[in-house]
Amino acid sequence: MTRRWGAVRLCPGSPGHGSSEACRPAVVAALVALAIVAAVAGCGSPPSEPPGTPSLAPTATPAPTPTPTATPSPATPSPTAQPSPPAGTVLVDIPEGGVLLPVPAGWVQVPAGDLADPARRAELAAQYPGSGTLLEQTDRLDGRATPVFLAVDPSAADRDEPLAANVSVLATQPSVGGTLLDIAASFIGDGMAETLGATAPPVRERVTIAAGDAVRIRMQVPPRDGHEILATAWVIGAPGGTLLITLLGPEDALAGLDPDVLAAAIVPSTSRTP
Repeated sequence: MTRRWGAVRLCPGSPGHGSSEACRPAVVAALVALAIVAAVAGCGSPPSEPPGTPSLAPTATPAPTPTPTATPSPATPSPTAQPSPPAGTVLVDIPEGGVLLPVPAGWVQVPAGDLADPARRAELAAQYPGSGTLLEQTDRLDGRATPVFLAVDPSAADRDEPLAANVSVLATQPSVGGTLLDIAASFIGDGMAETLGATAPPVRERVTIAAGDAVRIRMQVPPRDGHEILATAWVIGAPGGTLLITLLGPEDALAGLDPDVLAAAIVPSTSRTP
C-alpha cells in the first residue's frame, strides 16, 4: 500500500504549499543461522605397572577441610532510567503515536478530536497568528497523515508576533525505521524548507531518542517582523506509527527551550490508539 506524506505550510504569507511523493514500504527478510559447537575432551588410560614390580600400599592423606564461603546474593537489576522532561514542561500522552511528549506548561493543548472539529479550528485560527494557515493545510493531506496534537503559546494572542510558538504532531501508519525513515525525512524536510522559505537546504541527522528511531530536521528560516524563528522537526518511528513532530516559533517566545532536550524526553507510553 502506498503511503504519502504531505508537507504542511506552517508560516503565514507562504505562497503555495509543499508536497512530497510517496515511498512504497519494502519488506526485507533476513535469515539468521545459529551454529553451536561442542568440544568433548577424552582421557587416556593410565599405563600399567611393569610385571614383577611389587605394589606399594598407598599412604593415606587426610582430605583438606573446605573453608566455607559466603554465597553472593543475586544482583537486583536497576530499572531503566527515563529522561526527565525539560524544566517548565509537562508530559502529554499522545495515544495515536504511543508516546509521551513534553510540552511547555501553560500552553493551550488541542487534541486530535478538536483538530477534526471545524468550529474549534476556526477559533484557533482567530486567536493565534499563523495557526489558520497551519490548520488549512491539514485538509490537503487527504488522510495521508493525521494531525493528532497541537500545543500553542497562548500569550501570542496578545503580542504582535507573526507566528504563535507551537508544537504539532502528525501521525501516519505504519511505524518505519532504517532506510524508509531516512527517505520519509528527506521528502518531509524538503517540503517544509520550501514552505517555510528556508535560506539553506535542511540539515537532517540521525538521533537516538527513547521513543524510537528518529531523524532531526533543522531549517534556517528568515526572521519575521524582526523575530528570529526557530524551526526544528523530527520524523520518528514511534511505537504507534511514524510521527512528524515540529517545534516552531519565535526564539524569544520559546524562552530558551532546547529542541534537543525536548526530543530526548519523548518517551514511549503505555496507551496506544489502534
